[in-house]
Amino acid sequence: MRISLFALTTLAGFTASLLAGESNGGYRSHALTIDEAVQIGIKQNPNILRQVQELKRNKGLVYQAQARLLPQVTGSTSYTQEDPGLVSNSTGGSPVNIDLLGVQAGQPVAVPLNSLLSSQRQATESWTVQIQVTQLLYDGGATIASRRAARINEDAAYYTLRDTLDSTVETVRTQFYQILLNKALVQVQEESVNLLQSQLEDQKSRFEAGTVPQFNVLQAQSQLQNQIPLLIQAQNNYRISMVQLAKTLGIPAGRQYSTDEPLPVAGRLTYTPIKYDLSSALITARANRPFLKAQRSNVLSSVEQVTVSASGWKPTISANIGLRQTNNPRSAQLDNTLEGWFFGFTGSWNIFDGGNTYGSVKAARASLEETKVTLDDSTRQVELDVSTAVDNLRNAQETIAASETAVQVSQEALRLSNERLAAGTGTQLDVLTQQTALTTSRSNLVTAQFNYIAAVAQFQFATGTETKYNDMFDSPDKRPMTLTNGEANKAIRSRYDSPLDPDKPATTKSKKESLTPPQGKIEFSND
Repeated sequence: MRISLFALTTLAGFTASLLAGESNGGYRSHALTIDEAVQIGIKQNPNILRQVQELKRNKGLVYQAQARLLPQVTGSTSYTQEDPGLVSNSTGGSPVNIDLLGVQAGQPVAVPLNSLLSSQRQATESWTVQIQVTQLLYDGGATIASRRAARINEDAAYYTLRDTLDSTVETVRTQFYQILLNKALVQVQEESVNLLQSQLEDQKSRFEAGTVPQFNVLQAQSQLQNQIPLLIQAQNNYRISMVQLAKTLGIPAGRQYSTDEPLPVAGRLTYTPIKYDLSSALITARANRPFLKAQRSNVLSSVEQVTVSASGWKPTISANIGLRQTNNPRSAQLDNTLEGWFFGFTGSWNIFDGGNTYGSVKAARASLEETKVTLDDSTRQVELDVSTAVDNLRNAQETIAASETAVQVSQEALRLSNERLAAGTGTQLDVLTQQTALTTSRSNLVTAQFNYIAAVAQFQFATGTETKYNDMFDSPDKRPMTLTNGEANKAIRSRYDSPLDPDKPATTKSKKESLTPPQGKIEFSND
């Protein structure tokens, strides 16, 4: 459904009022339509906003995981100054001056050894500047598997966003029509109270005329007083349902309690039958539900974690190369430098770790089986959701047909009972009884209409076939502002792709593993 320019302009102003924190009147500038409510929920619902940030967190984990695959460039520098006493002690003292011209021929000359050692002054200051490039060559496949698992988790976050979106849309639609239901129930109770009030006035007139006993007046008054609490309860339910929708939409409803209509909505309960088939719906749900895609991605990620754990049995090899410049340690001048390159390899192999790697692998395999059990249980849950929605559709449809007939019969019975009472052949009890029956049948009808609308929303959520509001999410002006264009485009693609697609980061082994049943599961012939 395309929204008119006027409606979009009004919604923009309404949303701006919400974000600006205006007074109570800003929230009730106009009655919300179902499309406007869904749009506000998509942009402001806390669950969606939290999941958007979860996307960003997983994107950061992808960068962290792939960092070890890239060369690591490190620059370092150091400066050291030593006390001169440390240098003199190590060289044997200060030099001795000898006058060779004053020595007679043939006379031996004693030269102290420390004078030879201290012929060159030792530096008391030192510095080093170094740039080093390190590249991981092999670590048993742990880094590659970690990067692959991080990318799978990122995809799972997109699937979870789509599932959160579908769930939010279903919640908003259900709560929106719950308001309309409660409003209709208020109207039913008001009509019932008005009719009972007219019955009471009629009996009072007849009593004053002496045609009926006082018991008729008391009976009509008792019926009226019993109906008023039901009206009060319906009005309270109406207010509470509006506050609940405001919370889902991210609207601070606490500032709206001063009015009887915190968040008025526009629309009415309409019964529009849809076509559905349980068998095809189950197939569609298994293929479309983002919830199952996210669970299957968890299995793929768990397979990669087994590889990460098993890498503890394998060696790790890195290469490093760089340039280094330092002062000459034999010179006291700091500008007398030495410089050059270096290259080498670093390797390590944990030959025995006391069973740590064995325990890690065992735990990773157990986690893998847990995710497979969760996926299998999630599949059964989706099937239950679909079958429940179909049963609710069928039940509501049959209830609507029965309630429509009941309303017609009750209206005719009430008309006849009034005529009989006026003719003196009927009793007041017959009129009150038929009035109660009409109120009940009207309440059943509007409740059945709401149940059918809610079942339609539940069916579309369970099968992942709600495209109208998903298209709203794909529009730049209707999705959360914290979602970038690139993230939004990837979220659009996640509606259609599968974690088992060929271009996904998972390996063939992990994809095959995700399709095998968990250990201990009993196979049935009709699976």
